[in-house]
Amino acid sequence: MLRNLNFLRYRKYQRIIIASICVALASQIGVNALVPGNIIAISALALPLFLYFNQDLNPLQLGLAIALASPIFRGFYLFITQETTTSNVLLYTLADIIFFACYTLIYYLLYWRRTFQNNIAFFLTIIICDYLANIAELSFLNHFHPFTLHIIQALFIIALCRSTLAFALAFGVHYVRLLTVSSDSHERQYYHFIWVASAVKSEVYFMKKTINEIERVTKNAYLLNERLKDEQRPEEQAIAYKIAQHVHEIKHSYQNVIKGLGDYFDDSSNEPMLMHDILKIVTSYSQMIIRKKKAAINLVVQNQVDAKIPQHYYLVTILSNLILNGIDAIEKKPNGEILIQVTEDAKWVYISVTDNGKGIPANLINLIFKPGFSTKFDSSGDIYRGIGLSSVQTIAREQFGGQITVDSTPELGTTFAVTLDRNKLTTTGE
Repeated sequence: MLRNLNFLRYRKYQRIIIASICVALASQIGVNALVPGNIIAISALALPLFLYFNQDLNPLQLGLAIALASPIFRGFYLFITQETTTSNVLLYTLADIIFFACYTLIYYLLYWRRTFQNNIAFFLTIIICDYLANIAELSFLNHFHPFTLHIIQALFIIALCRSTLAFALAFGVHYVRLLTVSSDSHERQYYHFIWVASAVKSEVYFMKKTINEIERVTKNAYLLNERLKDEQRPEEQAIAYKIAQHVHEIKHSYQNVIKGLGDYFDDSSNEPMLMHDILKIVTSYSQMIIRKKKAAINLVVQNQVDAKIPQHYYLVTILSNLILNGIDAIEKKPNGEILIQVTEDAKWVYISVTDNGKGIPANLINLIFKPGFSTKFDSSGDIYRGIGLSSVQTIAREQFGGQITVDSTPELGTTFAVTLDRNKLTTTGE
């Protein structure tokens, strides 16, 4: 399974190489303007299109690839056509490097690192990127002599026109792909609701299981009260009676919460959700978390299952917990990869979540599914328990007749393999 991550990394670099070649070729199409060696090219139109539809790629890596590819094409063209001197060939190719390096660096700082992104922010960012990158390039070509107001105005108009056209093309394609969603904001709000609802649904599920433990404590407290009464120990009897009362009140509060939340998040009141949509929700929201952590993690989904899932809240809980474990395992490691694969046969649905993080030590493998086990602590030393792998395993077993296994190699990565009964996964029922 870990070999698949090498393939994914290779595929990611393929996209970077293809993008860099296309943008480099586009940089050769344009007109000379403003200062010698400066080309108003359509590459500044192609670059934001690639950035818009490949937001999982680190723009600094893409910018480096373009900064290397574009000068090769332009330098080769200028050299074979002998349109200028050798020193100018070097000058013009360095100017290309400055433009693309500045563009992608500014994009990285102003937009890509943002936790929540939207189309307006993207549009304003690419205008700023185009404008400032052009100023940097022209400053270099002009030997850092002052510009006239006319050139400053012309650069802004060029940046505005190219960025507007690029955004219009990108948004037009994106709008067609989101016919059923009114806006990016609504889509993210919907994803957020499903994510939170799944967490609440799972907590309610385990609260129901806790009720039995509370009833047992209440019963034992009353039995202790009766025994102390027979032994004529009034002080201890009063304490036992108060314990029984308090526990009974806790049970009553639990029942009220369970009834309110449980009814609201009941799967029977929700339409079944396609596996494709569940994966889209989980991965999209996970990407937001990745950006918030400022991590360099490529999240890839390979799905071969087209089933409808009535109890989708529980499946979201399973997937989100396993993916978040992968994000935590990778942390700040460069070129992080998480691969989610979903396949099926006549009886089972198989889900695997593979990361190339730090792995799990051999002495902890047998402990990770134990209740309460965790290796995560916050800055104050308190343990981060969350729902935990033990609870995820419980949901997989009790709701879907399945199981979760783990295979991990320290410093190479971890694979969680989830096997779920296909019939239980695709039919309604608690």
